[in-house]
Amino acid sequence: MILTSPDGITWTEQISGTSNNLAEVVYENGSFLVVGHSGTILTSPDGITWTARSSGTLKNLSGVAYGNSIYVAVGYSGTILTSPDGATWTERDSGISNYLSGVTFSR
Repeated sequence: MILTSPDGITWTEQISGTSNNLAEVVYENGSFLVVGHSGTILTSPDGITWTARSSGTLKNLSGVAYGNSIYVAVGYSGTILTSPDGATWTERDSGISNYLSGVTFSR
């Protein structure tokens, strides 16, 4: 479920196009990007209209960050995905099978 609010008081449910659980959202480069279960990745320019992106995995994704012109998504079984634009994703070998619950970028 995706909710938006112009003021933090009144909330409106948006149609995301997925019934999968969603885990984390990031806002960068003028758009929103959400990750979730079964490899779900959605993007939106305004938080209202959402586009499903192919992540190339069915593993649950739990965290997403943006830094140095790259998105990084992480999740179950050591899953790490990277994307230069939020639309095209490449799976990276983490070398582990642990659950990765989050990712962050720091300057």
